[in-house]
Amino acid sequence: MKKFILPLMAALLGTAAFAKGESDLRIVRKSILEDPLMDRVFEMAHETVAGGLNAGDGYGEVWIRDFNTFITVAMDVMPDGKVRECLDTFFRFQGEDGNIVDGYIPVEKADLDNPDGYAYRLSGTAPQFAAHKNTVETDQETSLIQAVFQYVEKSGNRGYLETVVDGKTVLERLEMALEFLYTHRYSREYGLIYGATTADWGDVQPEHAWGVAIDENTHFAIDIYDNAMLAIALDNFVSLVSDTATKARWSSEKDRIIENVRRYLWDGKAGKFIPHLYLEGSPFPASFDENVIYYHGGTAVAALAGMLSREEIADANRKMLDNVRKSHAQSIGLTMYPAYPAGYFKGAGMYPYGYQNGGDWTWFGARMIWALAENGFIEEAYRELTPMLERVVINGGFNEWYTPAGEPMGSGTFRGEAGVLVTAIEMLRGWAESYGEVPAPESDRGKVIFAFGQSNAANYGQERYDASENVYNYYKGHYYHAADPLVGATGNGGCVWTRLADKMIGAGLADEVTLVCPAVGATCVSDWAEGGRLYSTLVETVDRMLEDGVVPDVILWHQGESDNIAGTSEQDYIDSFLSVRDVFRSRGVDAPIVVAVASYHPACIDADGNGLGPDVRAAQKELPRRYPDILPGPDTDRLDRCCYRHDGVHFSGKGLDIHAAMWLQSVKKAMKR
Repeated sequence: MKKFILPLMAALLGTAAFAKGESDLRIVRKSILEDPLMDRVFEMAHETVAGGLNAGDGYGEVWIRDFNTFITVAMDVMPDGKVRECLDTFFRFQGEDGNIVDGYIPVEKADLDNPDGYAYRLSGTAPQFAAHKNTVETDQETSLIQAVFQYVEKSGNRGYLETVVDGKTVLERLEMALEFLYTHRYSREYGLIYGATTADWGDVQPEHAWGVAIDENTHFAIDIYDNAMLAIALDNFVSLVSDTATKARWSSEKDRIIENVRRYLWDGKAGKFIPHLYLEGSPFPASFDENVIYYHGGTAVAALAGMLSREEIADANRKMLDNVRKSHAQSIGLTMYPAYPAGYFKGAGMYPYGYQNGGDWTWFGARMIWALAENGFIEEAYRELTPMLERVVINGGFNEWYTPAGEPMGSGTFRGEAGVLVTAIEMLRGWAESYGEVPAPESDRGKVIFAFGQSNAANYGQERYDASENVYNYYKGHYYHAADPLVGATGNGGCVWTRLADKMIGAGLADEVTLVCPAVGATCVSDWAEGGRLYSTLVETVDRMLEDGVVPDVILWHQGESDNIAGTSEQDYIDSFLSVRDVFRSRGVDAPIVVAVASYHPACIDADGNGLGPDVRAAQKELPRRYPDILPGPDTDRLDRCCYRHDGVHFSGKGLDIHAAMWLQSVKKAMKR
C-alpha cells in the first residue's frame, strides 16, 4: 500500500526503465535536474509557507485539509514546536465522538453570534481560538491522520504519538477519529464511508447557497475521494501503531475499503469512477446523467491509495489530458469534465468551470503527478507538471484555482498549492538524482576535467556517445555514468568531452575521468564574467564541487563564436576572461586553464570565405602568452568543412572525434605542466 507522500525508491527505477528506453530516460533526468522552473517554484513555495499556517492571504483559518498538504514544507521553514502545536490544536477541539474540526481561527476574528455562519466550538485548553466543522465534508479526520503520519515520518519523532493532549495520547485520538467515521459516516450496506453530495472533492453541497452544513435537505452519497482518503489514512495509521491486534484490525479495514471501492464505485466498462453512489436519491434532475462526469481529483487520490493498477493510472492520465483538451483548460488539475450544468449547485461560485465545478486546481492536479511518479511514469509526470510550474512563475504566486483561460483565482498565497508542488518537485528530483547514479570514483589516478563555454562545449553535436565505464559525469553532488547528453550542459545531442575522456584513458593519462560541464549554448564570454548572467551559476558550480571534494585537474574553455558575431574587442574578451579565471584562482584552484581558439560561425563568413574573428582569436592566443597558468588549446576554427559541422555550426560525429583528438594533445601538455 502506498503512503500519502511516498519517497521514490530503487524499485521505481526499474519501473521507469520498463516504460521508456534508457537513452530517453537520461534526457528526462537531465531536463528535471537542470529545470530552473523547479528551482524557482521550490524557493517561492518555501517563502510562501513561511508566512503562516493558514490557508493563504484572505483566510484567518488554519484548515486541516490544507495543512495536510503543506505540513512537510512547513517543517522546512518553521520550528518543530509550531508545527506540533498546530496538530495539537486540532486535537484540542476534537469532539467526544472523535470528530475532527475543519479548521480554527483566532477567537477575536470569529463571528460567534452569527446564526447563519459557522457553528463555532470553543476549547478550554485553546481559548485563543474558535473552531468549526464543515459537516458536508468527510475528510477532516483522514486529513489529520495523514498530517500526523507525515510529521512523524519526516521528523522521526515517534515519541509525539505518546504525547498527551487533554488526557489522551495522540495515537489514541487518531484512533478516535477513525472510530467516528465508522460510527457516524459508514454505510454497512456498501462497506464505505459517505458524506453530503459534493462536486468531486469539494466542500459545498448543491442544496444551499453556502452549502457547508448537513440538514434535512442533504442528499447523502458515497464518493471516491472520501474513501481514497480513508484508505490512505488507514494505511498511515497502521504504520504508526505497534500493537499487533490494532494493526490487524485496521489493515483489514483498509483492504475492505479498497475492495468495496472497486466493487461499487469503479465502472470497469467506462474505465472510471462513478461520481456518486446515493443512499437515498440524488439532488439532481432524473434526466441528468451524472455518470458522464469524470472526477480528476478523486481519481488522483485513488491512484495514491493503491486503488488503480499501473495500466489504469496511465489510462486515467490519457483521459485527463483529453478532458483538458476538450475543456480548453491548462492542466490536469481540471477538477472534472464535463462540469455540472448551471444552477445545479446553488452556490454563486459553482458555475460551470468555476471554483470546484470544473476549475483548474493544482492542489489536486499535482497529486496526480505524485501518482504518475510513484508508478514510474516519469516523463508524463514531468510533462504534466510543467504548466503548473509555469503559471506560478507567470502569476508571481500560488493561487487556489484557475479558469480554463488560465486566470488566477482565489488567494494568491494558497499554501496548499505550494505544498503539493514542492512534493511533486521533490519526487521528480529524487528520481532524477537516483536514476543511473553511481558511486564516486576512487582511483588514485583519476582526473577531473572542468569543461565549459558555449554550444560546441555543450551537447549540440550530431551524434551522441557513451563513454566507457570509468568515465563519470558529476552534477550537484551526484555522479552518473558519462553519456551524452551530459548533465549540466545545455542541449540534448553529442558532446566532445565524453570522447576526450575515453581518449585520455586510452592514452594512459588517467584510469578514471570525471567530467564537470556547465557549458551553455549561445553565450558570450561576458555572460560568464562577474556581472554576467551566468556568473552566479559558475560560482555556485565551483563552490559546490569543491565542497564535495571534487577539484579540477584541468580546466577547458571552448567559446568565442558568439563574440565573433557580437564584434567583441580583443581587450574586452581578455578582461572578461580574467574575471572567469578569478573564480577558480580566488578559491585556491590552481589547475591549468586551457583556452581553445574558436570563433568560426557561418553567419560571419563573407563571399570570399573570410570571417574568422580576428579580435576574438587574438585574445584567445594572447591569454596564454601573458599568463603562465593559461595554456593554448586546439584551434578548432580549422574544422570548417561540411563534413565536420553537421549544420554549419555544430560538430558532426566525425568532427567531434577530431575535436576530441585535438583536445587530447592540449590536455597532454597541460598535465605535464
